[in-house]
Amino acid sequence: MNKPAARTHSTPQRPASSRKTGLIATIKDQSGAGKTRIGDLLCKEGHITSSQLNEAVEYQRTHKGKLGGILLRLGYIENETILNVLTRQYNFPGVKLSEVESDAGLQELMPYEVAKKYMAFPLEMNEQALKVSMAEPTDTSAIEKLQTEVKRELILCVSSENDIVEAYRKYYKISDEEYNSFFGEKEGDKEESVIQVEDFGSLVSAAVGDMELDRAKEDDEYDQFSANDAPIIKLVNGILAKAVNDGVSDIHIEPFEKYLQVRYRLDGSLYKSMNLPVTIKNALVSRLKILSSLNIAERRVPQDGRIKMHLGKTKTVEFRVSTLPTLFGESIVMRILDQSALNVDLTKMGFETKTFEALKRCVNRPNGLVLVTGPTGSGKTTTLYSVLSSLNKEDTKILTAEDPVEFNFRGMNQVNVKSDVGMTFAVALKAFLRQDPDVIMVGEIRDMETAEISIKAAMTGHLVFSTLHTNDCPSTIGRLADIGIPAYMLASAVTMVISQRLARKLCPKCKKQAKNLDPKELMKVGFSEEEIPNLVIYGPGGCPACNGTGYKGRMGLYELMEVTEEIAIAINASVPEDQLRKCAIQEGMVTLRDAGLEKIRQGVTSIEEVCKRTIVNKEALPAYLINPDIERYEDRDVIIREGNTDIDFFKLVQGGVYVVKNGKKIAEIVQPGEYFGEMAAISGESRSASIISKGRSVIKRFPGDKLTEIITKHPKVAQRLFGLIASRLDNANKINIKLINDLQKARTK
Repeated sequence: MNKPAARTHSTPQRPASSRKTGLIATIKDQSGAGKTRIGDLLCKEGHITSSQLNEAVEYQRTHKGKLGGILLRLGYIENETILNVLTRQYNFPGVKLSEVESDAGLQELMPYEVAKKYMAFPLEMNEQALKVSMAEPTDTSAIEKLQTEVKRELILCVSSENDIVEAYRKYYKISDEEYNSFFGEKEGDKEESVIQVEDFGSLVSAAVGDMELDRAKEDDEYDQFSANDAPIIKLVNGILAKAVNDGVSDIHIEPFEKYLQVRYRLDGSLYKSMNLPVTIKNALVSRLKILSSLNIAERRVPQDGRIKMHLGKTKTVEFRVSTLPTLFGESIVMRILDQSALNVDLTKMGFETKTFEALKRCVNRPNGLVLVTGPTGSGKTTTLYSVLSSLNKEDTKILTAEDPVEFNFRGMNQVNVKSDVGMTFAVALKAFLRQDPDVIMVGEIRDMETAEISIKAAMTGHLVFSTLHTNDCPSTIGRLADIGIPAYMLASAVTMVISQRLARKLCPKCKKQAKNLDPKELMKVGFSEEEIPNLVIYGPGGCPACNGTGYKGRMGLYELMEVTEEIAIAINASVPEDQLRKCAIQEGMVTLRDAGLEKIRQGVTSIEEVCKRTIVNKEALPAYLINPDIERYEDRDVIIREGNTDIDFFKLVQGGVYVVKNGKKIAEIVQPGEYFGEMAAISGESRSASIISKGRSVIKRFPGDKLTEIITKHPKVAQRLFGLIASRLDNANKINIKLINDLQKARTK
């Protein structure tokens, strides 16, 4: 759990003799620690390895400078890493210097040479204590010396080194040469650090001892490349085993002029694991090509292969290997295919209840075309495998055409597509129709022929699944129409379109509540004005469990468009994409952005992650609902006048209003988001009461002649309106009942 933020209260000046004791107490009060090397802390939390720390310490001996800045220059940490670690691990308040102003005259109290020596920056004076932000505020020895030089007690905060250097430029007016001196050599000129050959053994975890590569893949004739040297074998085994143990999806081995870089993709994001000496490049690549049954002598063209790895006695993992000739050698990317880690349980895919019920309805039909769309890496294949697994029964014949087959499932007949020998998706589909299938899966619809055969198969009693690379559900229909499929066939054959994205989940151990969010920005994201006051939103923290990223694991965001009768009519009429989207939303489709907003409300992911993966389709609502007229009224201004025949209706944004009838105040409206004035638009009669501003108020005006359209086409808005009307009628009924009871009591007396 995160520790509470530090208090930055003023501290009275103490005599010089007690200053040292006061300093140590202050440090312990604020951080709970004495002198702690920042490198040890970063290593403990998993931001850097011990070898990277040792390299940075060695670099520090010869080049001087703060350890944090050296790690930053070497590319081992990000600019904000130290700031995030210290604010989370200790009680130091984090300060972004670009967002605060330094008190005038503090530069004289702390001259530039003093500030530079301790990588510190003065913020403000509180009585006799000086508030200072530092890059590494855990070093009590350095802080004691700084306190002696400025002759003030210190209140400590932490800022990133880059922030502090920018503040030096702004307030101390340092020269460009001095500014550049903080950042060392330019990226292109510096030597990248590499792991030495004798360090290869440290890569291999205890699990690697149980690892055995398929011996059938090895070939002794390639000993001339040193691919079978013990250090190379140990290194390759370590790289592969680490990837499997860490749960990464891809391994990238990339050659550059002076080093060989290894990166892993975890939860959709790449991070650097290590740099290796360029001298082992050919041996390492050859080793991987031998294991993949590739031609190690051919380095001019791309090649594809597979590696099979046995972990222990029961687990087998495959790697799909792709090589690419680049300027400095062959780049290798390996996709990890770990079937034991594959989740094909539809109930655990992250579907909301409503969308899951719609999905079950469509996949349990005897025929139709179900399309799964999204960009590469959005989880389309996993979704298809999950659906097929739910249908995989003894009485069901399932045929799949894939490029390539990634996972093998018992009970399914899976076919590898090989275009170079003429085995295309279209050819496979034609053959499938002669195999008496119940369910067909086509890896991807790429052309007119494949699309046409898929649709005809769906129209002749088969349940067909396939994928497309489109942005959302409505655009999928447009893509098929562009390919050349007639609208009437699409309306008849397509039963459902699923569009999906993969978003990172917040780490449950360190996620934290987001504070001070701008309501206007939240509305731009897609939240309604009414829900914002009670909205609780979480953001990423950072801890060893998630490698400091704040995220751990991924989940699906799903947009499902079930082709109902109304949507089929719209498709058959070839309506524009935005009109089809409106129709789908009216029929119950939840957009990708709305699916993401629901995950934010549940505290599962962050605003940043949803905004990165989805967009707001503002055309889903008409302009008069997206940007209504906003009016401002002073106290006692008349908004609606009794007896008038206008029919506009209104929504309270800020302030309040009185309801006045026959000169008497009969009610108040003070709840932001509440509508009023809609009865005139519904009944067409003149206004039955006046609405008068209570103090200053902000009101949104909506056109009354559009109310019928809103009720029929935008059920969420209509539901809110009718809910308010029902509530008012209920209140009026209660008042009438009370009046009748009072009248009866009076008569009795």
